[in-house]
Amino acid sequence: MAGPARRSDVGPRRDLLEPVSSAPGVLRRRRAFRAPLSALPQPLVGPARNRDREGEAGVTGASLLPASVSGGRARAHSVRLKRLEIGILLFGAAFLAVIAIFFRSAPAPKSSEGKIAAARGSAGVPAGAPGGQPTTLLQGFDYTESVGERPLFRIRSERTIGFGSGVGLPPNWYALEKVSLTLYPETGAPVTVLADRAQYDDRTKAAVLSGNVRWVESQEGGLGETEKLEFEPSKRTLRAPTNIHFTRGTFDVRATSGTYEVGSRKLALAGPIRGSGTGQGSGGLSSIAADSGEYRRDEAVVELAGNVSATSAKGDTLACRRLLMRLSPETNKPEWARAFSNVTGTLAPSATGTAARAYSADEAALFFDPAGEVRSIHLTGNPAAVTEPKRKLTARSVDLEVAGGRPVSARANGDVRLRSDRGNAEAARASASFAPGGDFQTLELEGDVHLEGDGRTGRADRVVDLPDRGVWLLTSSPEKSATVEESGSRVSASRIEIDRDRKTLRAEGKARSVFVPEKDRPANGSAFLGDPTRPTYGKAEKIVLDQGTRLASLSGAASLWQDSSSVFADDITLNDVEKSAAAVGKVRAVLTRVEAKQPGARPEPTVVSARRLLYRESEASAVFEDGVVVTRGAWRASGDRGVAFFTKDRKLERVELSGGVTLADRATGRTGAADKAVDYPNEGRTVLHGTPARVSDAEGNRVAGSTLTITGRGKNVEVTAPEGGRTETIHKTRAN
Repeated sequence: MAGPARRSDVGPRRDLLEPVSSAPGVLRRRRAFRAPLSALPQPLVGPARNRDREGEAGVTGASLLPASVSGGRARAHSVRLKRLEIGILLFGAAFLAVIAIFFRSAPAPKSSEGKIAAARGSAGVPAGAPGGQPTTLLQGFDYTESVGERPLFRIRSERTIGFGSGVGLPPNWYALEKVSLTLYPETGAPVTVLADRAQYDDRTKAAVLSGNVRWVESQEGGLGETEKLEFEPSKRTLRAPTNIHFTRGTFDVRATSGTYEVGSRKLALAGPIRGSGTGQGSGGLSSIAADSGEYRRDEAVVELAGNVSATSAKGDTLACRRLLMRLSPETNKPEWARAFSNVTGTLAPSATGTAARAYSADEAALFFDPAGEVRSIHLTGNPAAVTEPKRKLTARSVDLEVAGGRPVSARANGDVRLRSDRGNAEAARASASFAPGGDFQTLELEGDVHLEGDGRTGRADRVVDLPDRGVWLLTSSPEKSATVEESGSRVSASRIEIDRDRKTLRAEGKARSVFVPEKDRPANGSAFLGDPTRPTYGKAEKIVLDQGTRLASLSGAASLWQDSSSVFADDITLNDVEKSAAAVGKVRAVLTRVEAKQPGARPEPTVVSARRLLYRESEASAVFEDGVVVTRGAWRASGDRGVAFFTKDRKLERVELSGGVTLADRATGRTGAADKAVDYPNEGRTVLHGTPARVSDAEGNRVAGSTLTITGRGKNVEVTAPEGGRTETIHKTRAN
């Protein structure tokens, strides 16, 4: 009796792509390489042959042999049929036993069970894995998820254990070894992650990679690694729940955990985040720290939040609450960075001997050159500040231009405040350029500028500082002059130049001045115009004050005055050391006399004009030269030279004229001539000396003598003859 047909293996080897149905429009392909298992009996598929059936010819048809012969053959044939039926029944029982043994719920054969258990242990599959029972041992695994012709992800392994709900059923969960997971974003290069092991769920297509998980950034040359990575295909995310480590060149970054979104190509890191390196290949960045971070690859933007700090290889620092940085797609070097909330930082010294610059602001924007070096910094705050050892600049916004690693210029706007060892300044706007050593090369302040320093204050619409010359330039607005005050004295003009080295002040264009005596020495001022304890006012086209020599010069329609006393000239110079004054060119002095003792006397001032004037405090006199003219009310006298004398209380006592003196009194019609004349304005008395002196009245009467004294404010004339001389009097008679 022939045995049933047998096959050498359980089923065909699945080494071709097997289409698997999924969501509409999605084609999934799996390639699995199954390991050969031990041969099992193949059941008989066809029915038993030569069995008697009702209506068959061999049973009901007549026999062609004789009866005796046919009867014996029939018995023999019947015996053979019975034996055949018994054999078939025995074979069927044995076949059923084999089927029962093969399909019973029992452990796999020792050979296959050992292989699966060993593979399961090497793959790190935990006990009670969610896939069920191990049913398949595969030599390879390759699965690609696609939408149309576009792949979404591909997962491969060198060795696989398949788990299913029961023996003989297809697996729905896999334990993979030597795994490669490739993700295909809509734009950009694919991302491939390698791992020693993985757990893959065929139902959700989710995978958990573990053991030396690593990936390489082909475009940026970076390497990432972690111990565990979870792939969620429905969200298209990779999540690392444990520590992550990134390296690129010499820079090393570590984070507590992270999530990568494949669609948006966004990497989010949870902190603390710490990074360090030498600065090579990282745009000069040597360290970085934050509580969390995010990298948006499509935007090439890095965002850090929470206690952010960064340091460059040169020593520059930055700290803030939140930082945005854009990287160059071509070089991966920073293009710009924006810092928010409590921004602080420093710019390292550019050369030996120079100081670092510290800055602080509410927000900051840093812009980088193609080499990754800072080229400008924009600070905004209330206020933003830049601090150096000898100065500090604050404003609502500050812009620093950097070249060669050092600031070369700065601009500030809004409530500008400058504090330095040389003084302080306030303005609406400011701009500056820096010398290689870090000091100001130029400084410009604009908009209601207020200066303080060297014992003086100044106000102007615009101020320019030239440190190499040691000069401040103050200019006025159309509405308001520039002013400088020092020890109570004040100078104003359209333009004021302060030379700090020479200790001079030069005011030009409608210059005005107020000279106030020093508080601790009020009586030591010049008494040229009267009371030295009171202010003296001045005006000229140009005023120059020299603190070193204690000189004050007024030129161009110059004038000085105090109360009713004044002096006018083309140029006036005051010497505070010698307590003297000089005036030249169209000099005109208005001198206040001593108050009259006589009741009813008019306080008429004496006005002296000349080409030159020299006043000396030590002599209590003022000398007038060249075309001297003295007027007092209607009285007028002239001569080649004149001297005004002052009393102890610095009031005008008398005026002496000499050299071809002439006089005239319009009130009385009296005229006179003499070699010398002395006028006492407080007494209303004039004394003429000559050889002889002559006086004539309006009626033609004349008197001559060596000394003529005119009293009663020109009403009376007293004649005094010289010794041994004579007098002359001529009286005209009136016709009847």
